[in-house]
Amino acid sequence: MNVTEYIASGILESYVMGVVTDQERREVECLSSIYPTIRQELDELSAALENYAFMHRVEPPASVKERLLQQIDFDKPNQKPLDGTATETPIRPMPIGVLAGGPTYRVTWIAAASVGLLLLFFSFYLFSQLRSNQKTLSSTRTSNESLQTQLRQLREKQTQNDRMLALLSQPGLRTMELRGNEKAPQGNIILFWNTQTHEVAVQPRSLPPLPADKQYQLWSMVGGKPVDAGVFDSGSENKLIQRLNRSVSRAEAFAVTVEKRGGSPTPTLSTLLAIAPVKS
Repeated sequence: MNVTEYIASGILESYVMGVVTDQERREVECLSSIYPTIRQELDELSAALENYAFMHRVEPPASVKERLLQQIDFDKPNQKPLDGTATETPIRPMPIGVLAGGPTYRVTWIAAASVGLLLLFFSFYLFSQLRSNQKTLSSTRTSNESLQTQLRQLREKQTQNDRMLALLSQPGLRTMELRGNEKAPQGNIILFWNTQTHEVAVQPRSLPPLPADKQYQLWSMVGGKPVDAGVFDSGSENKLIQRLNRSVSRAEAFAVTVEKRGGSPTPTLSTLLAIAPVKS
C-alpha cells in the first residue's frame, strides 16, 4: 500500500470532520492501527482542527441570558411559618411565549452551532490550503536547490575551461598522442605538456570506463625510471581536457597504466595501456 498517496487523498481530513461512511471510518481506524505514519497524520489533523475550533469558538449573545431570566420566575425559598404549618409553593404555568412565541434560547443555540460548524468547515478548507502551499513551497525549494547545483557545476566547468585555455595558449606547449596497445586497441589520449611551466593535461578521447575504485595514471619516464605524473578519469565526459595535479620538468617518454583510485607509487606493468616517447 502506498501510504503517501492514501494520506494525500484527503480521507483523513474527512474522517476528522466526521463526513465519512461507516466503511471508510472502519478502514481509516484499521489502517491507522497498522501504519504509524497514518496514525501520526491523523493525530496532527485532530489536534490542528481542535486548536482552530477552540481559537474561533463563538460565545452565545448576552441577550440569551436576559431572555432566560425574564422567562423564568425564581420564587423565594419556602419559609416555615411560626405556627408550624407549611406554606404551599404556588405552581405557575410556563409562559406560552417560551413554546410558540418569538425566538427562543434553543433557536439561538442552533444558530450558534450552525455558525460554529461553518467556521469548522472553513478552518478545514484553510488547513487544506496551508498543506497544499507547504507542499508547493517544498517542491519549489527542491527545484531551486537543483538549479543552484547545476549553476555551480557550470561555473566549475567554466573555470576549468578558462584554466585549460590559459594552459594551451602559453608558450612552450608540446602536444603528444598516446595510442593504446593490444589491451586497449581503441585507446587514444592527447597529452599536453608545457616545458616551461611544467604543467600537464590530458584529453582521453577514447578509453574504456573503469570501476569506481580504479583510475588511469600517467607516468613520465626519466632516466629509464617511471615518475608519477598524476591520475585522471575516463567515462561519459572522457572528451574533456583534464589538468593533472603533478608537474613534469623532464620526460623521455610518457606511459599510461590502470591503478587503484588515488594513484600508486609504482606502476603496474601488467595494466600498461599506452606508451610514447618524447620527440626531441
